[in-house]
Amino acid sequence: MTICCVFRLRLLLLIAGVLNLGCQFVESTDHQKHNVDLFQSAPSDSLPALFGPGFISTDLSERDAALSPQGDVFYFTVWTGAFGAIAATHQTAEGWTEPELVPFSGIYSDLEPCITIDGMRMYFASNRPLNGQGEAKDYDIWYVDRIEDGWSEPVNIGAPVNTEKNEFYPSMTADGILVVTARYEGSLGGEDLFFVKSGDGVFLQPQNPGPAINSPRDEFNSFIAADGQMILFSSFGREDGLGGGDLYISFRDENGDWQPAKNLGESINSTSLDYCPSISPDGKWLFFTSQRRALQPDNNGKFTYAELVRKLNGPQNGFGDLYWLNSTILQNFK
Repeated sequence: MTICCVFRLRLLLLIAGVLNLGCQFVESTDHQKHNVDLFQSAPSDSLPALFGPGFISTDLSERDAALSPQGDVFYFTVWTGAFGAIAATHQTAEGWTEPELVPFSGIYSDLEPCITIDGMRMYFASNRPLNGQGEAKDYDIWYVDRIEDGWSEPVNIGAPVNTEKNEFYPSMTADGILVVTARYEGSLGGEDLFFVKSGDGVFLQPQNPGPAINSPRDEFNSFIAADGQMILFSSFGREDGLGGGDLYISFRDENGDWQPAKNLGESINSTSLDYCPSISPDGKWLFFTSQRRALQPDNNGKFTYAELVRKLNGPQNGFGDLYWLNSTILQNFK
């Protein structure tokens, strides 16, 4: 079997495994405890480190980090490229619990959780049908509200944000400005980031922030700071790109205008796809997803079969993992 066939077989097994997980597990109050401290080993101030190796970042494809405002629940997506499910791990006195799917996820494809600053609402992208039954549709932005025993039933936020095309990766400021990835009319090219103001609980018409952020290339998967003064996002195909897609940053100036976005550079980005940025609610940690690989053989420049299988059955196999580093590095790009 060729290396290509090995990867194809592994991807098929990955998809089947996650679909099976979606049918079997839901978030519950009876969590299996693990002696894991996700935040014990702090990463470098300048270089990304694998987050939760073997626990969060595994041989599966993980993406979309979101930490609760209290810092006691960590949400992320398990992704196959065609199906996603939102998982959570909870902090206890004994450590962080075994990740489980949140109650509303595991039937249709759900991804990209975004927790509001008060922790009372989660926005996410999903291809679930409007009535919750039947065939999947295009991806829309949905939300669930915090209730006494978990989360409410999902609610579609409707037009004008959601359309007959896909909308992805919600992010929100403290004063309720929603940022989404979409191919609306008025895009500068491909997918763009759009800002959506709200008034009286209703979202208004999405607005394109212009060429300081968007370009003729694809812009996607953004995180906007709670105060609305900084935005992180991914873009592919720009002249200063490093290969598979990079993380960029833009700040507002003293007049409130967005400054031309800057590539976060080789110390953070790689030649593989780097995307899905977020910052912890306390502002301390930058999280992102990367498909960078570490598949080099240990000896003699050639894999043995056993060594290849071992490396494919762990993180950094190219499917995607979560990384983190101290967010103070972002101030260097102002």
